[in-house]
Amino acid sequence: MKTNQHQEEQQEMNEEMLAAVAKLTRAGFLLLIVLIVLFWQNYTLIFKKDVPAKALSSIDYILPITLSETAQKGKTIFIANCAACHNKNMRDDLTGPALGGVKEKWAAYPRQDLYKWIRNSQAMIQQKHPRALALWKDWNPTIMNSFNSLKDDDIDAIFAYVEEVYAAR
Repeated sequence: MKTNQHQEEQQEMNEEMLAAVAKLTRAGFLLLIVLIVLFWQNYTLIFKKDVPAKALSSIDYILPITLSETAQKGKTIFIANCAACHNKNMRDDLTGPALGGVKEKWAAYPRQDLYKWIRNSQAMIQQKHPRALALWKDWNPTIMNSFNSLKDDDIDAIFAYVEEVYAAR
């Protein structure tokens, strides 16, 4: 009888030890992931000496590049208006399409058509603009926000940023 009780106690201790080891293993794995992420984010700052001393944003961690003055302005506007829907790497779709190469996709139309699209995509669709209809066909029912307050210079700055990031990838 004592042998059975002893075996049961031993079995319970083994199960408790296995549970503790499993918890430690999960915690260790999570710690390893955190350390990898932290290392990856700081790799550029630690090992690359050509990175400016300024603080880097999360977009810079994806692709640390030196931007022209116009592209820096465009980056600020992109983060404030576009980054929620368009991928920061400019190559992959997100809620909206990838923006890399967008000027070439609109090259068959006057530049003002692209500006009109950015300011009010739904108006362009209602006017049955061929490029607008193609985008609507691919992305329906996702509706792009209207950015009526953006000036041509602002949009040009965004595209300078998009093109510099896209070209650097």
